[in-house]
Formats: sequence, structure tokens, C-alpha cells
Amino acid sequence: MARRSNKSIAEILAQPLPSQASSKNENELLEKKINMAIEGFGPTKLCELILRDRNRLTKENALTVSDYIIAMKREVNPRFSYKKSTLQIIVELSKTIGIAKKFVDMTRDDVLSYLDRCRKLENEDPLHKWIGSYNTKLTY
Repeated sequence: MARRSNKSIAEILAQPLPSQASSKNENELLEKKINMAIEGFGPTKLCELILRDRNRLTKENALTVSDYIIAMKREVNPRFSYKKSTLQIIVELSKTIGIAKKFVDMTRDDVLSYLDRCRKLENEDPLHKWIGSYNTKLTY
């Protein structure tokens, strides 16, 4: 994942959510859900940045991910590192398939093509270390 400077992070976080023919209530709902999802993440701004950055997730996908994280917090109360890893893998999936494609519209083939990116040839990875990454992404 590419590193960003603190200034660029602050600029992205300060940007208002785009109002592309959506009502003020939808933006407020998204803002509320993002705040609920990132609650308790501590001083790190990475997860907030990911959910607010429209170059990484569309509004609909950010709402879906926020709902997922909120549900996960209610059901199993996972560790911060698990939530962070889940969020990073979901964003990577979104970028691989296409940012404009909604999660609900993704097919089995889309997910399998994402997972197949982890595979390596025998001569590239003779110790089969790619299998660990593949299995991690498969379980998230």
C-alpha cells in the first residue's frame, strides 16, 4: 500500500463527501456510519482515510463496508488489527475488480480472479509462501 504524507491525509479527511445527486440525509447517514465503524480505532487515521477516500471506495461500497465493520463489532468485537486487515483486503478487492463496481454486484468469478492474483509459479516461489497470503485473503 502506498504511503501518504500527513498533509495529504489531512487534506483527504478534510474534504467533504461528494454530493452527486444524493440528499443531505444520505451524506449524514454515511458520515454517521463511518464514525461508528472507526470508533475505537485510536489515533491512527488509516481506516478513516480508507472509508472517506472516494479514490479507494465508492460511497455505496463505503456504506457497505461501514455496515460490515459495525456488525462485526457488535457480534464478535474483533481486535483492531483484524478490523484493519479486513478493511485493507476489502479495499484491495475493490481496486482489483474495479472501484465503480458495487460489492453486491460482484460475482464469484470476480472474487476468484482477485484471489488468483496471489498465486505464483513454482519457479517464482519454490517454498509456496503465496499459499499463506491466499488463505488469509480467502478467510477474510
